[in-house]
Amino acid sequence: MTAMGGLYGRYHGQILRLARSSTADGAWKAKLREILANFDDDCRHLSTSSSGELRHELASQIEQEVLRFSDPEKCKVLTLAIKHLDAEDE
Repeated sequence: MTAMGGLYGRYHGQILRLARSSTADGAWKAKLREILANFDDDCRHLSTSSSGELRHELASQIEQEVLRFSDPEKCKVLTLAIKHLDAEDE
């Protein structure tokens, strides 16, 4: 497994698990910030093009995941993750 593949799998899984367990109290927000900060740190060890590709692929997959959820809190987790990934990719 490539480094990018490993990072993709790790962060996709973490974000998806967080979305599935999120509740209306918003306690998930701090955990999402932590996950995304760790993701950003890991991306710093990749080339600019690899980092951009990883961000794009992860954001695209998470966009598909949003369609599977009807719970607004779960969608919020995923939408915020997408916004973060897209903002860093620009």
